[in-house]
Amino acid sequence: MSAASPPIVLDTNVLVAGACRHESSLAYRILMAVLQRRVQLILTEGIIAEYEEVLGRLAVRRLTGLTSTQNGELVLDLIALSLQTQLHFNWRPNLIDVADNKFIEAAISGTAIIITYDTRDFERRDLKKLGWDVMTPLDFTTRYDLETI
Repeated sequence: MSAASPPIVLDTNVLVAGACRHESSLAYRILMAVLQRRVQLILTEGIIAEYEEVLGRLAVRRLTGLTSTQNGELVLDLIALSLQTQLHFNWRPNLIDVADNKFIEAAISGTAIIITYDTRDFERRDLKKLGWDVMTPLDFTTRYDLETI
């Protein structure tokens, strides 16, 4: 296991799973590592907007048990702890789900790992040479020991 983690970009599905606060959840462990400044998070305006929109959905609020105020505080904490990046690309990755493009752009900008439960959404081998990787929470926590980071 590696002692230090590269920066990460959290797909929204991992953020929501982590916000459910199940202590045995790998997504929760990753979210806590970010909130405890043991793992560097990369954010862009587009990702922040998606986090706010998804966390604000009634069904997601019921799932996580967080109030609108708590969701807002979580996003503000993530913003405060993150490395925010401006994107300077004149192209789009053009994934099948174009809403996921913002995660690749952030990962390329920050030479980061995208953490997601839907790795197949990011299958573009021609883009991987640009300095990013994609992992599930299990892959990430297996490779990087969050307790020693």
